[in-house]
Amino acid sequence: MSLALISSLALIGFMTGFSKTSIGGIGLVNAALLATILPAKESMGVMLILLIAGDLFAIGIYKKHVEWKMLRSLIWPIIIGIFVGVYFLSRATNDSLKQTIGITVILLVILYPISQRLQSSNFSLNLRYPKALRLSLGVMTGFMSMVANSGGPPMSIYLLLRKNTVLKFMGNNAWLFFMVNLFKLPFVFALGLLNFQSVSYIIPALPLVPLGALLGRKVINKLNQELFQKITLISAALAGLNLLIR
Repeated sequence: MSLALISSLALIGFMTGFSKTSIGGIGLVNAALLATILPAKESMGVMLILLIAGDLFAIGIYKKHVEWKMLRSLIWPIIIGIFVGVYFLSRATNDSLKQTIGITVILLVILYPISQRLQSSNFSLNLRYPKALRLSLGVMTGFMSMVANSGGPPMSIYLLLRKNTVLKFMGNNAWLFFMVNLFKLPFVFALGLLNFQSVSYIIPALPLVPLGALLGRKVINKLNQELFQKITLISAALAGLNLLIR
């Protein structure tokens, strides 16, 4: 394994941890970047392990701020989306999966700013059509999480529409994706997306996940989040486009 690959994996591990405790949009960059440096299918399994490690830190911080009744209402829509994603992955090639990840990342780059705007708006769609919104965004979350490890933005839209406090938003998000990622794990093994070769990619990245999580927690209130978010989204869009043209 080259030094450049080891360094890239370490950086992705660090950014995964950082995204779990600070700015979630970085996850879009991670998914696209990892699919660029590794075969697309292997990148899915490696990324999932790093996300689960990051989830553990997120739920440790926000473990008391969770609405279990609301999360239970999302279980079946998300599971349906995951099963659709499993069906797609069982038939996808590395090239088609790279293109799918690229398209997904670009779509989510568009969705992410919308979710942020909704946080401060008086948008009332959630009150008018709560079931339809929950079902559609839940299925979308499950599918995008399964095929690109990027289910955060559609779920962020749903959570933000509920007008939760920041702590409840972070807590609901942390617990939801911890459970979703654990649920995905058997399917990832069954599809052959995790194997002995994956361990050699995980080892350079995994130790950097807690470092990124701890640093993210310390600096979150000191960052110029608007500027950082713009840089992150531009980077994610470029990484997504790179997957489409490779």
